[in-house]
Amino acid sequence: MTHISRRDFLKLSTLAAATAASGVGKSIQWIGVRPVYAAELSPELHLLNRTTWAIRPEDIARIQAMGLEGYLDWQLNPEAIDDPAIDEFLTQFPVLTYTRQQLSDAASMDYSNVHDPALWGRLYRAAYSERQLFELMVEFWTDHFNIPIADLLTEKVMDDREVIRRHALGKFRDMLLASAQSPAMLSYLNNASSDQEHPNENYAREVMELHTLGVDGGYTEADVKALARILTGWTVGSDGEFTFNYDMHDNGEKTFLGGTFPAGRGIEDGLQALDMLATHPSTARFVSYKLCRRFVSDTPPDSLIESTTQVFVISEGDLRQVMRHILTSAEFNAAPNQKFRRPLDVMVAILRVLRDGLDIQDYSIPVWWFLEPMGQVPFYWHPPNGYPDAVGAWMNTNGLLNRWNAAMLIPLAAEGWYDGMSLDLSVFGPTPATVGELADKAIQLVLAAAIDPADRDQLIYYLSDYGDPNQPVTEGLLEERLTSLLGLLMASPYFQWH
Repeated sequence: MTHISRRDFLKLSTLAAATAASGVGKSIQWIGVRPVYAAELSPELHLLNRTTWAIRPEDIARIQAMGLEGYLDWQLNPEAIDDPAIDEFLTQFPVLTYTRQQLSDAASMDYSNVHDPALWGRLYRAAYSERQLFELMVEFWTDHFNIPIADLLTEKVMDDREVIRRHALGKFRDMLLASAQSPAMLSYLNNASSDQEHPNENYAREVMELHTLGVDGGYTEADVKALARILTGWTVGSDGEFTFNYDMHDNGEKTFLGGTFPAGRGIEDGLQALDMLATHPSTARFVSYKLCRRFVSDTPPDSLIESTTQVFVISEGDLRQVMRHILTSAEFNAAPNQKFRRPLDVMVAILRVLRDGLDIQDYSIPVWWFLEPMGQVPFYWHPPNGYPDAVGAWMNTNGLLNRWNAAMLIPLAAEGWYDGMSLDLSVFGPTPATVGELADKAIQLVLAAAIDPADRDQLIYYLSDYGDPNQPVTEGLLEERLTSLLGLLMASPYFQWH
């Protein structure tokens, strides 16, 4: 048995990328914006593609039993879904359930004992949770209210739990207020030190540009300055919790978004301003646009943006109703395979497809060996705008090479290549008798859907001597080709688009 070191991994990456880009399976083309066979995707598989991180057999069984709307309603109520794998995970990593003071103490003793489970937990929850749509919403709001973890470890872990996870499918207004009072956000965007003598405009600017109205949402530079004054005194106390310090607050009269804020008030200044932002028509449109972009396409139809905005306004920002509208819309149903998986999505999808046979003891392998070169380590985007959402940020030579590396190299865990990660392929059932059956089984495992017959023929040609689908599967063939077959499918555009 051979074990791969980090140095050897970097050498093999070049070989894996070359294999994925070679003539093997060369008819699976990266043409246009999505696989040409996308038209064959059923409504059920399309919905699963967008509401899970990758389709598993039990997902197909559930949607067939529940129906499209029944399945969607089930996913839109995550608190009613049992999640035993995540419950078990949190017993293994109780640090993620600690109080703020316990987290601070633990991080002071050993930073990595808090930092590493937080990063691995992001991947693990996405790959193993039954609450798949909820985890996708968590990822969306993590970007929307972006806070990097490196210098705010304790605060970020608390923010993930108390802001993002608590409100991911709740009311937008509640999440906005929770974020505005989050010690992580207050510290990251400098509002914790903003006082009447020196009002800091960082949070005031970003909460309008990135969190609510959008850059073209109708606010002015005067509104930025007024909001900075309004939010003075919103700070962090000695206990690490949010507090309002009246002595830091500018209690003079202010004008914000056309409204007058009388002199002599305190925290109600900020509460009123945040309520105005949460209920502003520009916020409804901006957030609706971003949700449509994430769940439908990089250029969502104006008709869907408008109708989603209306639902947002009428429901007062009820995110369950907003998401139900998007995911049952005609525009959504007409847009299969138009989203390019971001690096985190690719990594989680690989883990989710292979998870029954995977045993990962060293979680630096998926996080640092694979995700870091792809450019999307969880919680490591430093600007306040969050990781990019559209294909243009990720469809480039370096990005594709590193995706292919991950797809081709992770299955090698079945051959003993890694200390700290193994893969038992026998858990996926008996070996098919013929090459054609083997190809079909692998396609179903990885993609859960058929591929173009010409591409299937290329895979069979790779597996067999003369492209004969009836050629018997031998032990030698499995040893030489099975992991590469899985890798080629996961490197293909069928898997990279969803």
